[in-house]
Amino acid sequence: MNGSILVLGAAGRMGKLVATSLRQAALGPVAGYDRATHGALALEDGPLELWEDALGALAPESVIVDFSHPDATPLLLRAVQERRARLVVGTTGQSPEQMAALRQAAAETAVVVARNFSLGVNRLLQLAAAFRVFIEDGFDVECVETHHRHKRDAPSGTALALLEALGLGTAPRVDGRTGADALRQPGEVGVHSVRLGAVAGEHALLFGGDHEVIEIRHRALDRAAFVTGVAPAVRFVRRAKPGFYSMLDVMRDAAGSRQ
Repeated sequence: MNGSILVLGAAGRMGKLVATSLRQAALGPVAGYDRATHGALALEDGPLELWEDALGALAPESVIVDFSHPDATPLLLRAVQERRARLVVGTTGQSPEQMAALRQAAAETAVVVARNFSLGVNRLLQLAAAFRVFIEDGFDVECVETHHRHKRDAPSGTALALLEALGLGTAPRVDGRTGADALRQPGEVGVHSVRLGAVAGEHALLFGGDHEVIEIRHRALDRAAFVTGVAPAVRFVRRAKPGFYSMLDVMRDAAGSRQ
């Protein structure tokens, strides 16, 4: 189907939300693919067709929206090579090799990769550069992220993106602390992952000085917050030149379109 959108991982929690949001945005035909499920998938706004062959019915230059698993990376690369597909990738936990492969594919097509498609989180990422002043002032930095009990990867992709936006992507990182000698070392950043209940997602940045603490927090009230940027990303890749893009690129483009 020309102009179609294929959602990978469509039977998962996020995949269902993504498919529903894309249909509500009226961006064209939406289908799904999920290794564990075939036939039609019942969604709140009606059944979603699930393809048995992820690439067989995919027309050239269609969009694949991936909210599945890092193991789907080879399938995405095949879609680029065989169908010139455009990619919107919301899967997290890729290895450095898998991310390098996606960057290489971006020489042939438009690829948006985001660890979080929440518009609020991405606004926070935009503002993060301004928070670096706390680091320059000698404040310690900790990040606490909380998610539901079913989340697999830790720390969350969003927590890592926040650290990168703060310029701490390569800083010594301690994932939790334990032991008799867990004294905080100069220049390190602590990241703490909490998994409990049905928490959609919460991220807190804490900056601590000798006499004060500043806390910046994003709390998702519902998982739907994490798909608010997917439809804008699909619109973006449909017209973008080949390249490796982030949600910040998508948001800047959307802002420019409104002017």
